[in-house]
Amino acid sequence: MLETTRLTRRRHLVSMDSLVTQAYDLHVKRISGGGVTMTDVTTTIQDLYSQGDMLGRVLAFLKSKGIDAEHPSYEDLHVCDQMHARGVDATREHAEHAEICSGMHVLEVGCGIGGASRFLAKELGCRVTGIDLTQECVDVAQELTLRCGLKEAIDFRQADATHMPFGDAVFNHVWSHNVTMNIQDKEKLALEIARVLKSGGRYSCWELSLGIGKQPFYPLPWASDASSSFLATPDEMVAALERGGLKLVRRIDLNEAYLAYLDDVSDRAQHGEPPTKVDPQALKDRADFLIRVQNCGRSAQEGRLVEHLIIAEKAR
Repeated sequence: MLETTRLTRRRHLVSMDSLVTQAYDLHVKRISGGGVTMTDVTTTIQDLYSQGDMLGRVLAFLKSKGIDAEHPSYEDLHVCDQMHARGVDATREHAEHAEICSGMHVLEVGCGIGGASRFLAKELGCRVTGIDLTQECVDVAQELTLRCGLKEAIDFRQADATHMPFGDAVFNHVWSHNVTMNIQDKEKLALEIARVLKSGGRYSCWELSLGIGKQPFYPLPWASDASSSFLATPDEMVAALERGGLKLVRRIDLNEAYLAYLDDVSDRAQHGEPPTKVDPQALKDRADFLIRVQNCGRSAQEGRLVEHLIIAEKAR
């Protein structure tokens, strides 16, 4: 059965070779045309996640699904508000592993357009603060949260995760989901997280990490090339967190579920079927985003990328 699954994955990857080549060629032309400033990592990251009219695209997508875009429920937004693989299913799984409880004050680092923050506030009864490096993501997060009636439970602001605008010992829990791949200084991130956490508070870090030591195939959903992608191995990430003052509680391997998700994406693309839920990045340029996801698949299949969740704790 395992061998059959592997063969199926390989067939899916092979079937996408033509699309991969075409999209990659387009990507190279864009880069060579000067569209990305490689010397400024922050600007490069912000440019990747900005769309110019992200809110308009999100609202149009909601309407295309028969959703009242003016007054959506927070569940309605799940069709396009989770900026990571497996959508709200992964968000829910993350919350369960992290043991998030009602009444906690949770900081989401890299909140995107607020999908996980709204889930934590509405479904788990948390007070949430979300930060993101990209101002447009913050603006869209605020507007969508206002429209679904959760404005009072969540505070969004633009900020750098390595220079957080908060006092010491503010939060019960810090959460990040597929964010650390864009953060170069992992130890500085850990120091800031430890600083803003209360005594005994925890950090849950769901991320993609470097697997067998070889670089993944680019472009990827979080980076067009290695200049803004800062992958660490799982052991390196744990070591950085511990140097920053956080102690490992447990690490959870998520790779099988991730590979199964990538298989589903490939299968749907092969048969011309739209996904049931989309990452908001795909609303900007679906063909470009698909090549990025396919490169994730190739990289994960070869062991270049692994997905895992780290739970770490600040000393009491």
